[in-house]
Amino acid sequence: MKKTHLLLPFFIFLSLAVFAQIPAGYYDAAIGKKQAELKTALHLIIMKATPPGYGSGASSTWGAFPKTDVRPEDGTVWDMYTSNHVAFNGTSAASGMNIEHSLANSWWGGTTGQTYNDLFNLNPSNSSANSSKGSWPIAVVDGTTTYSNGVIKVGKSSSRPGGIIDAWEPADEYKGDFARSYMYMVTSYEDFSSKWTGNSVNQLDNNTYPVFEQWTVDLFLKWCAQDPVSQKEIDRNNAVYKIQGNRNPYIDYPLMAEYVWGKLTAVPFSPDGNVTFPYLNSPSGGATLDFGKVVYQHTDTASVFIKASNLTGDLSLAFSGTDASRFSVNLPVLSKADAEAGFKLIITYSAENVGAQTAQLTISGGGITATSINLKATSSDEFLALPASNISANSFTANWSVSAGATGYMLNVYSLLSNGGTLSKTLLEEDFLSGLPTAWTASGYTDNTLASNIRMASGSNTGKISLPPLNLSSTGSVLTVRAKQYSNDTGAQLTATIDNLPLAVWTTAVGNQDFTVNIPQSSSASVIALSAASGSRVYVDYVKVQTQGAVLTPVSVSGYPVSVGNVLNYTVTNLQSDSTYYYSVTPQGNITSISVSMKVHTLLNTAINRNHTSNLIWNSLSDGVLVHNLSAGSTILVIDKMGRAIQSLKTNNTELKITLPQKGIYLLQIRKNDNYYSFKIIY
Repeated sequence: MKKTHLLLPFFIFLSLAVFAQIPAGYYDAAIGKKQAELKTALHLIIMKATPPGYGSGASSTWGAFPKTDVRPEDGTVWDMYTSNHVAFNGTSAASGMNIEHSLANSWWGGTTGQTYNDLFNLNPSNSSANSSKGSWPIAVVDGTTTYSNGVIKVGKSSSRPGGIIDAWEPADEYKGDFARSYMYMVTSYEDFSSKWTGNSVNQLDNNTYPVFEQWTVDLFLKWCAQDPVSQKEIDRNNAVYKIQGNRNPYIDYPLMAEYVWGKLTAVPFSPDGNVTFPYLNSPSGGATLDFGKVVYQHTDTASVFIKASNLTGDLSLAFSGTDASRFSVNLPVLSKADAEAGFKLIITYSAENVGAQTAQLTISGGGITATSINLKATSSDEFLALPASNISANSFTANWSVSAGATGYMLNVYSLLSNGGTLSKTLLEEDFLSGLPTAWTASGYTDNTLASNIRMASGSNTGKISLPPLNLSSTGSVLTVRAKQYSNDTGAQLTATIDNLPLAVWTTAVGNQDFTVNIPQSSSASVIALSAASGSRVYVDYVKVQTQGAVLTPVSVSGYPVSVGNVLNYTVTNLQSDSTYYYSVTPQGNITSISVSMKVHTLLNTAINRNHTSNLIWNSLSDGVLVHNLSAGSTILVIDKMGRAIQSLKTNNTELKITLPQKGIYLLQIRKNDNYYSFKIIY
């Protein structure tokens, strides 16, 4: 509440504990813990309480309220539900007032016992306000209001994503008070996680962490910041402690909410904020690293970023669980220096058994609390083309998996070409296997703890990544984004913009989906950005921007398709350098269908024969050049002055029109059969 304005800087909020009369050693068991583990440690500390009886009498609630809820200026009952100043009535209910459970007791279906009598959840309340508030969730009432007395409101709220709910809203000066009370309840009664019921379903989930739905986490953190701990709360905390023997840690340490749910979840709790003991910054315990589908009898790798602070020694890495033997790392110990600097750990998965495989990687030692992450992969025996290997300027090795019962394999190698038009060109393609590329920028909250994707936004912060500037001055470009929601942020939206103008808004789901949008003609240095809102966290797995040319036709390389026998790889030769090819494989002798296609880009040939025939001539057109005296069946690669291949064309005629994007110098690499030469043109 804001009666006493403790608008202290972020870094000295913890000094409030000096005024809270915390018994020595009370929170020692929570020191060094973070996030869910911290919440559980607090639960074990504050659950030990002996509340008074409920109702009237010297040893009951109304006997306690004169010590916990009295206005110092006039000795009346401090009612946070109205502005009324009502006199106490000894140890009986004050006139027109009753006892209100801030977090409704119907949410756990209980009417007796410690939870029902806990003073941290009980407040003296005007009976009319109490009745109107009912058992609705606490939220911002921004729709139709059914009750308002100038202090609380009851009505419709759009706070919860996905629909309108009934809710009640406290006055601004008490919003922090109630947020900290609710946080206390789900911490002190963490063991009630399976009991949350009734109207709690719009605010709480049946788990011990985070308990609150994400929108509630965001709302409470906001309210705690806007309405910091007041002297009223400090005095009440001390008074309740004297009566029932426990405390509210979210009052004692105003940043505790951030340690448990907010921006300090990666930092172990320390009463003075001076963290000198060992802890693991990344990864967070309980995170999952998914290898996806891996071909049976093959291996695959994935990475996890490890970062620690204040270590006393090296970190140990160990696998456990049903399929632990399927996962491995090339080092069982991570040095203190590497861990504190930040280290990308490569984990190898071996698909030795068909089906889903799971294990846990535990990081321990160096003085930290042991932390485990979940590993999962699926070994698949379906027939698959595998990535090419041994890629050179004019060759590569095509690979594929075993197809049961196959007597051989048919390999097709082809290019995607257009009839005189431009070849669809990829301007950018990124799968984040090595994190966010240096040419990209990020703002807000982004995370690449688990490699191969970028997480954007947190519970209380937005997140944004921006692509490097691209030439989007032509028409027909397309943006493709593969993304999914984070955890239980159901329906999290991903927003795409171009040069700060709206481009698309996509709603994500639990699994990855591919989203596409046509990009309007823009500038030669346009910037596309992707963003997610706080509480609507999104994983971005893949981004691609390409020009959308004419319809592309697969054209097989000379000599393909070819039967290669009963082998699992084949070397493809006599290819053009710096060019994109595709290959697919069809098993022979069984009913397995053709594989998906694999993409290969050959390397740039630095030893091109630059001689050319004197008969080749060209003349400029308004949008390119017309080349004459070509050999029928030639393949032409157009390279700009930056050395980038911008078109690949094939002609069955002796002349070919080449459309060029702008004036300048270009190199034509012309190939016929096994012979190729270069030719420079100025357009």
